[in-house]
Amino acid sequence: MGVAHIPNRMASPAQIPYSTWLAEFTRLAFEQDASWLVPPHGADPLSGYAAGLSPQEELSALKDMSEWRGCGCGGG
Repeated sequence: MGVAHIPNRMASPAQIPYSTWLAEFTRLAFEQDASWLVPPHGADPLSGYAAGLSPQEELSALKDMSEWRGCGCGGG
């Protein structure tokens, strides 16, 4: 049984169950070699779901925040 298609932007978190959203988030993270962004059991990324983000949007935001952007000292 596959995961239901989830649009990039959800109109409301109530449109899909959180368990479905989390399963898609986890699948995408493993697919994109970012499994380290999947929280341990019991520490789910509920804030992205509650904000109406799609699993892909939440994963993209977390990956973006995790990238090193330099120290800000101008040294490159």
